Amino acid sequence: MKTSNETASTEKARPSVGVVIRYRNSVATLPAVLAALKRQTVQPDLIVGVDNQSTDASADILRAAGAKIIEWTEAYSHPRVLNFALRHCPTDLVLILSSHTVLESPDGMERLVAALADPRTACASAKWDDDPFYSDAIDWPELQTKGLKFCSIYSNSMGLLRRSLWEQVPFDDALPTMEDSGWALEQVRRGHRCRRLDVPFSYQRSGQTRDFIFAAVTFRLAARHGLQVTWLGVVATLRLLWKLRLGKSSDRVARNSPDVVSARARLFARWFWRLA
Repeated sequence: MKTSNETASTEKARPSVGVVIRYRNSVATLPAVLAALKRQTVQPDLIVGVDNQSTDASADILRAAGAKIIEWTEAYSHPRVLNFALRHCPTDLVLILSSHTVLESPDGMERLVAALADPRTACASAKWDDDPFYSDAIDWPELQTKGLKFCSIYSNSMGLLRRSLWEQVPFDDALPTMEDSGWALEQVRRGHRCRRLDVPFSYQRSGQTRDFIFAAVTFRLAARHGLQVTWLGVVATLRLLWKLRLGKSSDRVARNSPDVVSARARLFARWFWRLA
C-alpha cells in the first residue's frame, strides 16, 4: 500500500495533460463527450474549447465543465486552428478531441498517457479499424519497408501528443486536411514513434466522403518523405474499373461499392498529384 508521500510523488511525476476541443454548434454532441471525459481515471489539468463562430450554447456547456474558451474568427483550417489552440494549452501532453468523439472506456485517457511514458513516443491515438497492416508502434524503418497506406496512422479526432515536439514542429498549415498524419509522419521521420491503441470510442457524426482529398494528400506526403504509396496502382485500378464497366447490369452494386469509389478517387488523385 502506498504511503501519502509515495502517492504525492506519483501524482507529481505524471505529466500535465490538457484537452483541446474544437466546436461549432455542437450542443447535440458535447454533453456526451464531456460526460465521458469526466468519467476518466486520469483527469485533464486543463480543457480548452476553441469556438469556431458558434451560435448555439456550446460555449456555455464547455464553461460549465470548467473549460477555458478561446475564439477562432477566421476561415476554418484544421492545422491553423489546432496551432492556435495548442498555443493556449501549455501542458506537457495535449489530447486533441473532436466535439463528436466519446471515450467509451474510463481508462482511455490513462492508456493514452501511459503510451507516452516512453520518451520515444511522439503521439498516440485510437485505431479507427482492425487493419493489421501497420504495427501498434510505427517507426521510420517500418514506413520505409511497408510504404504509406491510405489510412490514418494518427488522428486528431482523439489523439494525444507531446507538446514539446509540437513546439519544434507545428502542424503544417499548408495541408488542407490530414494535418494529423502529416505531423505524425514528420515525427516518425525524426526518429520518434507513433502509437496506435485499442481504445474504444464512438464518433457521433457522419461526414461527407473525402476519398479524393485524402488520397491527394497521401500522395503529397509520400513524395515529401520519399515513401512509396501502398495501393493497387494505376494499371490494376484501371483494369478493375474497366472490368466493372464491361460487366453485366448485376454488377451495378459493385461499381458503386465503397471500395470501388475509393479506387476511382485514388486514381484521379494520382493524376491530380502528378499534374499539380
